[in-house]
Amino acid sequence: MTVPDPSTDPRIQEAMADLERAELSLDRAISEAEQLQQTMPPGGLSQEDIEQIEEHARGRNAPPELRELQQRIDDGELSWSDLAAGRFLDDPGVRAALEGGVEGMRQAHTMLQEGHDLDEIIEPGAPPVAIDRPQPERGNERDDAAEEDDPDDDFGGGSILR
Repeated sequence: MTVPDPSTDPRIQEAMADLERAELSLDRAISEAEQLQQTMPPGGLSQEDIEQIEEHARGRNAPPELRELQQRIDDGELSWSDLAAGRFLDDPGVRAALEGGVEGMRQAHTMLQEGHDLDEIIEPGAPPVAIDRPQPERGNERDDAAEEDDPDDDFGGGSILR
């Protein structure tokens, strides 16, 4: 008994033709994407950006979570380029380390909406971080109220982004 040749089946021939058309379409799409990618400006972080971020993350004013994240980067677990590309953002340690920067951006947005100049908000040369405001001593409600009423002291008396 002979086995029929499946390639002679019209359904198989049509499926093979569909597959070939799909492969050609995929090749064209890949080629177009590569051409488009070449016209796009390079994104991500420059080496200078990474060096500035690392310097800040290792600094004494960096929050402990950011220093821990920098240690993970130093250990090769991840990189600043990974984070800039959106990878590891679901990691609790990454989220905790970047949370201060998010708060700083919220404060900057509020100040922009209030009409502050950009120069008042941003201090050039370092990545954004939120300023830790000193907590008033307990039992001194009078000072708390005075501090809240002082419009010049809304953001720690200086730039909120360092």
